[in-house]
Amino acid sequence: MQDCVPEMNLLDRLNQLDRRSFLEISLLSSVALWLSRGASAATDTLFVPPAKYSRLDDLPASAITPSGWLRTYLEKQADQLGYHLPDVSVPFTGNYWGGQEHYASEHIDADEAWWAWEQNGYWIDGALRCALLLDDRRLLDRALQPVQFTLKHPGGNGYLGPHAIESPAQNYHRWPHAVFFRAVAALADARGDRHAAELLRDHYLSDPAGYSKPVRNVTNVESMLWAYERTADPRLLALAENAWSAFLKLSPCGDRGDLAPDRVLGNVPVVSHGVTYAETSKLPAILYAHTGKAEYLAFAIAAQQRVLSRYMLVDGVPSTSEFYSSITSRDVHETCDIADHTWNWGYMLMATGDGAWADRIERACLNAGFGAIRKDWKGLQYLSCPNQMLATQTSSHIPNSGRSTMSYQPNPGGGVACCAGNVHRILPNYAIRMWMHDRNHGLAAVLYGPSTVKLSLGKERQVVEIVQETSFPFEESIRFTIRAEKPVSFPFSFRIPEWCQNPELLINGRKAQLLPADKGFSTLQRQFHSGDVVTLVLPMRTRVTHWPQGGIALEHGPLVYSLPIKEEWSSKVIEPWSTAEFPSWEATPASEWNYALALKSTNPASGQPASEPQFELSAMTPDPWIDPPVRLKAHARRVPGWKLAADRKDPSILFSPPLPGPEHAVANKPQDTAVPVRDFLPKGPLSFPLDPATEVETITLVPYGSTHLRVTIFPDANRSRS
Repeated sequence: MQDCVPEMNLLDRLNQLDRRSFLEISLLSSVALWLSRGASAATDTLFVPPAKYSRLDDLPASAITPSGWLRTYLEKQADQLGYHLPDVSVPFTGNYWGGQEHYASEHIDADEAWWAWEQNGYWIDGALRCALLLDDRRLLDRALQPVQFTLKHPGGNGYLGPHAIESPAQNYHRWPHAVFFRAVAALADARGDRHAAELLRDHYLSDPAGYSKPVRNVTNVESMLWAYERTADPRLLALAENAWSAFLKLSPCGDRGDLAPDRVLGNVPVVSHGVTYAETSKLPAILYAHTGKAEYLAFAIAAQQRVLSRYMLVDGVPSTSEFYSSITSRDVHETCDIADHTWNWGYMLMATGDGAWADRIERACLNAGFGAIRKDWKGLQYLSCPNQMLATQTSSHIPNSGRSTMSYQPNPGGGVACCAGNVHRILPNYAIRMWMHDRNHGLAAVLYGPSTVKLSLGKERQVVEIVQETSFPFEESIRFTIRAEKPVSFPFSFRIPEWCQNPELLINGRKAQLLPADKGFSTLQRQFHSGDVVTLVLPMRTRVTHWPQGGIALEHGPLVYSLPIKEEWSSKVIEPWSTAEFPSWEATPASEWNYALALKSTNPASGQPASEPQFELSAMTPDPWIDPPVRLKAHARRVPGWKLAADRKDPSILFSPPLPGPEHAVANKPQDTAVPVRDFLPKGPLSFPLDPATEVETITLVPYGSTHLRVTIFPDANRSRS
């Protein structure tokens, strides 16, 4: 077998420079960076230009203040699991990244010791960002401790972190650094601290080998380039490029994941683990932002297209029951995939300037994200699903996943606690990336929700505050109020979502011209005065979408709609994963759910009643994810044979069923969950028995994200047979 670590020529050449030459290069680079940002850049944390070739760049958490429903849920997160997870479940009860040098748990295989630092890194990043957004001192103090400890205790060679995961060649031991360093970056950017970037630079240059393998170690390219952007040290860029290049050449080693160039550019099906693919496939987009090399961007887009064209579930996240899978009504995604794919798409958005990536973030966060958590923020699912009629300790129908992974718990994965940490990143990252700035000193409204942003805009870098007042996604109007000491000119861009037709723009109450969208953004260039109100109206419409086996779903605007199933909750303590205050929750159905939608048929001979879903809007509620102000009314008919599925060996164990179909696939027939449903269901649409005398009823659907148990993909009554 050939050597798996190719020679790193560019980095070698830079390291061979004598110290005087290198200091001259560093000084010149630093001066150039300082000049490019203006003399005030050292103290002006309100404006940092995008990476050289990116179209957009996100803002520090300190520039954004959430309000309305967005603040309500960030505060819930902060007050509940966001703060208390380190008191509730291992490995979060350990002081990983905060001084604990050795792996210590009887519940995880010692060979996988890196997991504890990975999982805590997820929580630290999410909790820190949440605290910065809310200016929550209690949560900030707790999340700060491991970051401050790590930065204050570098090794003699500059290495940051515990020695237990120092060896980059051992398992995934440098992968946890990529997770944890996001928290370092968020804190440094919020405080305008460049010293942290210097510490990361020293860390990476202390041992430049080993970042191409194993597969996830290469994800450190993300933090290398963050440090490069802030230190202008050319060795970091060289290290990042060489790590990526070496990673792509590792086919003899078999640990490069699924990103072989021939597979990516050939658009072949993905065979990777979902999180691994999401974390690695974003890297060429970041490399493009710093180098402008077109091949990086082409590779990144092609890598995403493989997923988008095959694996997307109705709630906006790929089907990833650990590995990418089919898209039936019972296919699932790991909660980590919600956090990691949306994080990935944020880099795609910044590199391309294409609002389609923001559309995907919006859909995933507002549907899948809220659909995977208890609305009191005391539990989450490891795996969640469009159709989940129950969520118990034995209800997971995904082979080899562990049957408790679909129940709501503080740590539903038990020993695999990644989702318990990673779920904390979803909403803070949505809030931070709502606003972005562009290369023309302008502002882009990328994701919508109630918030205030404050940053320097225009060529004179004048401080401007913009208040976004809206109940979006529960209303169509978004109002932006400008506050500034004096008139200021800057380009103000608005994302026009793909789902929206005929958007409108008003300035101070008067209709104004909205320029045609370019890559999903319409830009308003004018001089703004303090008190100006710019109103964007995004009309929403109801759509019917079609899914495998004849399934249909309803959407309105950015939201997917589901039939909510009344839950009968029970709880218990499962040590060391839950406590009396934060127990493990089981939910079983306490209302009827076995409906087929009876929509207007495209076949007049079908004899089915003609009906269109009716959208209803009421006044905004204090908590729209518990008491939604929007709903869809639709005609439906009961499907008598559609019942919970039972385990073949133990019929007392029940599962959410697939859509009803032929005799060998009828949902209430006992089945063995060791065999995926997709392996024994027939191809194509399913027909199912439905008594013509069955009455047509009106059912009420609510946003997917407001449910715990739900039906989202329905049988189509027009496909039934008598």
